[in-house]
This record gives sequence, structure tokens and C-alpha cells, in this order.
Amino acid sequence: MKPLRFIALAILAAATWWLAFTQEPKIEKKTSKPGHKIDYFLKDFEVLSMTLEGKPKQRIQAEYMEHFVDDDSTEMTQPIMTMYSPDKPNLHINSETGFISSDGELVLLNGAVNIKREAFKNIAALKIDTHNLRVQLANDFAETDEFVTIQSGTHSIQGTGLRAHFREPINIKILEKVQGHHETH
Repeated sequence: MKPLRFIALAILAAATWWLAFTQEPKIEKKTSKPGHKIDYFLKDFEVLSMTLEGKPKQRIQAEYMEHFVDDDSTEMTQPIMTMYSPDKPNLHINSETGFISSDGELVLLNGAVNIKREAFKNIAALKIDTHNLRVQLANDFAETDEFVTIQSGTHSIQGTGLRAHFREPINIKILEKVQGHHETH
């Protein structure tokens, strides 16, 4: 009787092994593109673009920059963007992190974003605070869907969403939920 039990157990074990082996899911081989890999990085990064007349147009500086080989993009920490204006104070934009597209035309300034321009003659200083700003370099256009606060002299305005052209004359539009404080003298 013992050999019969042994044979039955052996057959049961073999059947269990065969059943488990044939029911095992097939593993698909994944074809993947190369990862998001850095091909170079720079500390104290700086790039300056010029007008056709050879005058400074925009400058982007960052504490640290990484360039990625797979999509030709650039990521930055603590970027500062300067937009130069002839005969007027320059506009300075800084953020926590940034991204430059492969064609160099789109800059994403992520996290808290601060925009400042010093006072000039009869024009009050300008300060804009927001988050996550998209900047199209070719036409000096910036936009965000986030909450925005604008301070100019004793006047302030706030709301949600911003569309701005930073070339003279500067044109700034708040999209919704706009509230303002305007002092007259």
C-alpha cells in the first residue's frame, strides 16, 4: 500500500508542477527608448540672446543646468530671466526651477515666480508674484493659470490667470476673479 501512496503522491506532485508551469503568465519583452539621460550639466549657467542690432534681448541664468540627450531639453535650478528694454529698467523674472524646450523657444518657470521691474521717471516699480509661468521667448509673451498678485506703487490687483506681453508697451491681463486696490492722490 505504501508504494501505491508514493506513486499517487508523485503523480499528484507532477500534475501540480505541470499545471503551474503551463498556467504561468508569459512575460512580454518591452522595447523601451533610452531613459531621460543627462549628457552634460553646468554650474552657474548663463545664456544671452541678442537683437538683430546686436543689443541684449534676454538673459537666462541659473545656479545649475542639466541638458538631456533624449529630448534635447534643459532643466534649471534657481533660474533668473532678464528681459532687456531700451531706455527703461530691465524686467527680472526668477523661479524655483525651470525648463527650456529643445528649440529654445519655450521656457517653463516652475514653483514660485517673482517678476520685478524698477521704477523709472513717472512709472512706478512693478512686482508680480505667481506660480508656474510659461514664457514664449520669440514674442516676449508669458502666461499662467495660477493666482497672481500685481503691485505697482500704491496700486495692487490680484486674480487668477495671467497673459502678458513684456515688450514695450507692456500689456498685462488678469483673466478672472479680479480684485484691485487703487489709491488716488
